[in-house]
Amino acid sequence: MSRAPGRRRRRDAGFTLLELLVAVALMAVLAILSWRGLDSVLRGRDSIVRSSDELRALTVTFTQLEEDLRRSWPVRLLGLRNAKSIGFSSMGEPALPALQLLRETSGMAQALQVQRVIYRVNEGVLERGFGLWASPSPDGTTPVAERPITWQPLLSGVTGFELRAWMPGRGWVPASQMQGGEGSTAAVPVLPAGASPSALASLALATQSVTGLEVVVVRRGQERFLRVFSVKD
Repeated sequence: MSRAPGRRRRRDAGFTLLELLVAVALMAVLAILSWRGLDSVLRGRDSIVRSSDELRALTVTFTQLEEDLRRSWPVRLLGLRNAKSIGFSSMGEPALPALQLLRETSGMAQALQVQRVIYRVNEGVLERGFGLWASPSPDGTTPVAERPITWQPLLSGVTGFELRAWMPGRGWVPASQMQGGEGSTAAVPVLPAGASPSALASLALATQSVTGLEVVVVRRGQERFLRVFSVKD
């Protein structure tokens, strides 16, 4: 009976210093493990969001290019003087190929207009420039004021941009061999109003225009994306 009060006093004294140190050490280990797990989850989420954004930007870029090419096909049937619906040039430093095309678009009151579109790489960013096309004078002697171009960034981190055109009877031709035009020096004849569909088809074949386009986009020197487009409608 005499020992009971002593044992009760030791229990009422609380935890010992060693027990507190062990508890603090365990809590520190759990906190570190929890922080590492949370950091891993956050890093994974950021990586997924970044990859999703890049994939969305790439999809938007190719979708816009496909739409521009599809709308460029009818332009060659308009018989525009000194104008080709698809052309190639070199821009930037180092020089990378640039795609230039004319496409149809609707203006005010749904009037048909011709728009000039350029795809180029500028300081590692793939850009799309667009603006109304200025038609030259019939005799070609009157200077035409250059229409302003609005530039729209599409993709960042672009380190390579390659273009090849498909031409009937010639196959795939690199853009470097076609800079300045579509590889055809023949003048585009003008068909009379109300021409038959067969006449329009014959005209398209006679001009030997570009009917396909291969685009290769290289990002960060490692990621390589290839897409083949059909130009002919």
